[in-house]
Amino acid sequence: MKTRIIFIFVLFLSLWTALILRAAYLQVIPNERLQSLNERLYNKTVTVQSRRGAILDRNGVELAGSTTAYSLYADPKIIENRISVAKKVAPILKESYHRISKRIYLYRNKRFVWLKRKITPIQYEKIKELKIRGLGFVEESKRIYPNESTLSQVLGFTGTDGKGLEGLELSLNSELSGKEKKVLLQRDAFGRPLLLNGGLEITHPDGSNVHLTIDSEIQHYLETELARSIAKFQADGAVGIVVDTKTSEILAMANAPTYDLNKPLKVNSQLRRNRVLTDAFEPGSTLKPFVVAAALKHNVIEPNTMIACEGGQFEVGGRIIKEADAKHKFDNLSVSEILAFSSNVGTSKIALMLGSQKYSEFLRQIGFGQSTGLSFPGESNGIVRKLPWRPIELSTISFGHGISATPLQVAMAYTAIANGGVLTEPILVKRIENPDTHNIKEFKSKNKQRVLSEEQANTLRLMLSAVTMPGGTGVNARIPGYPVAGKTGTAQKVDFENGGYVKGAYISSFAGFVPANDPRFVIYVAVDNPKKYFYGSQVAAPIFSKVASYAVRKAGLSPTIISEDNLLHLSKNKKDSTSIKRTKNNLREMLTDQMPSLSGMSLRQALRELKTTDKRVVIHGRGQVFKTEPESGESLSQSQKIHVFLE
Repeated sequence: MKTRIIFIFVLFLSLWTALILRAAYLQVIPNERLQSLNERLYNKTVTVQSRRGAILDRNGVELAGSTTAYSLYADPKIIENRISVAKKVAPILKESYHRISKRIYLYRNKRFVWLKRKITPIQYEKIKELKIRGLGFVEESKRIYPNESTLSQVLGFTGTDGKGLEGLELSLNSELSGKEKKVLLQRDAFGRPLLLNGGLEITHPDGSNVHLTIDSEIQHYLETELARSIAKFQADGAVGIVVDTKTSEILAMANAPTYDLNKPLKVNSQLRRNRVLTDAFEPGSTLKPFVVAAALKHNVIEPNTMIACEGGQFEVGGRIIKEADAKHKFDNLSVSEILAFSSNVGTSKIALMLGSQKYSEFLRQIGFGQSTGLSFPGESNGIVRKLPWRPIELSTISFGHGISATPLQVAMAYTAIANGGVLTEPILVKRIENPDTHNIKEFKSKNKQRVLSEEQANTLRLMLSAVTMPGGTGVNARIPGYPVAGKTGTAQKVDFENGGYVKGAYISSFAGFVPANDPRFVIYVAVDNPKKYFYGSQVAAPIFSKVASYAVRKAGLSPTIISEDNLLHLSKNKKDSTSIKRTKNNLREMLTDQMPSLSGMSLRQALRELKTTDKRVVIHGRGQVFKTEPESGESLSQSQKIHVFLE
């Protein structure tokens, strides 16, 4: 009996000793298998994006930022009544009951499934109050756009995972997003979350902040004027761009209509396209200065070279080149007058004198048919046809048909004229700052190549200034106190489905710079398919005037007192070259005794333009000017009266 008791005692002692040793082993000695099992049962690691860097304008105004948001997850394996949970949660999330219940049921054997990412604070509070076992939250970062629609097509937007999908959010995604974060979700023995908001284990810094060259005030003003033009002229859309000629920095890049970046998927994908860069269309007469520039460069013409314009019709290769307005029947015009009056016949003759080889080379030199170097998603190169060109092709390309270009390409080509003849790369991103490392990366424009001598560029600037003077097609682009240089454009819309052109559809545009004597801003505006009026002088030139006026005043540029003596004195050189002197004399002669363009003006504006003439002015109707007799550009010497028709 005693032996049996001793045996049982020793047996129990051995068992307890073994259990104590085993417990000590499990507690003290690391075991990879058990540790892995423990982590699998009680921990769940989820990868989420770090807080995204901000996008700011040149003055530090936030255009895109991030705020705290909560994402709802479920542990389907421990949810007791899936149907009941789905019925309670779905209305709060504004989701289908079937979608929520399906996700919980399909993943019923899993321990983690997202129900909805980045819910609203109100949704978070309501679901939290339900205290449903098996539901939890992860704190994440949500992208917000304080200005809603400002710069929408340029900024782009992010997806629910925080990655950029369009625009700058896409092209700068690696800089903005930084690296990923790990969220550690802990549960008790019953699978209940111990940390409802998740425990953040930050392994990498946040994304970098991006400072743009954009001036948000100029951007807002440009977008507002484009939106007004769409309503006023019943247009399909409009685009515009403002470039600083000194630095090639883009101060504004606008598409109208815009959309709310906080609700990007509620609009058509076509509306989200940045047409300033992605859409290439025929530039029309805004291309005419470049055939003149090429002819000046190759010494084919001078500003006062006289060209026979054939009374408004000119046969080329069995086809008839006509003026845009059938009533324009020009005879002999100087090259300066050809630009000012926008003569298709005169421009065609200059192109034929120059030749397709030299003209094609110059178009490519000044940036057409190639990327601008901006590196924006979806940027179009435009189209410059390969040689050889038939005479009729050379003629039509000279006045902007049979070639396609983006608004940015046109703007940068005008910038080359404005800055003295050097083609540069545009800049949209000014600098990138990493808040963790304090590393700053600066961006500056690069010179591509000199395309014109400084004298040739100055001569062309003088000639373009005549376009906006009384008698020129761009008179509506003028700004009181500031000389303006530029060119109107009215191009038929290409019919991509059936070929040819869409009947009655036009793109009205104006490209120019201000002040003409010392250019600071290049501005390009184009209105797509305006229904009420369609000439660039009527539609786009007034928009240019308003935007340019705002820009020069915001920059604090002093007005220039304009008189007959200094109006054409636009060269900065004290001693002008012979070519520039001839240009000034030629412009002074052509601007006398010409009927100014009054189309689209109010009666008060029209009378102000006519106050220097001694002719009797007869007013017909009420509203804005839509027609005059004599017409714009015609001589006043044969007229006793000036008839102004309003509607």
